[in-house]
Amino acid sequence: MMFFVYHLQTYSPKNRAWKKVIDYVEKYKYVLIKNELSLDALKHELCDVVNRINADHPKLKRIQYSARPIDSGRTIRIEAYVVSGGLPDTIFIIDICKVRSVYQFSEKVNMLEQEGGEV
Repeated sequence: MMFFVYHLQTYSPKNRAWKKVIDYVEKYKYVLIKNELSLDALKHELCDVVNRINADHPKLKRIQYSARPIDSGRTIRIEAYVVSGGLPDTIFIIDICKVRSVYQFSEKVNMLEQEGGEV
């Protein structure tokens, strides 16, 4: 099963730590993720980056990280935020969907490959 980063939204950085996080995640806009193992690796990588930036800036409010399914499990949302005044102040949101099928041109016949086989 493949996945696709179809939405990446960042917000204006309020400090250097936020800017570092935003600069890092922007490279994942519209990226194809080959399989579930790669998706898990991406989640862990982003968590590690947030933890490292938190360690580099111990005087700032701690950046929180979450990765969870939304939209009845059709979308995986990864986000980072800082809790300020009891409310989350969002740094970035990444929405990842499952790739339903792949279109590929062929001289013989146009093919629509779907998860679990060819149609």
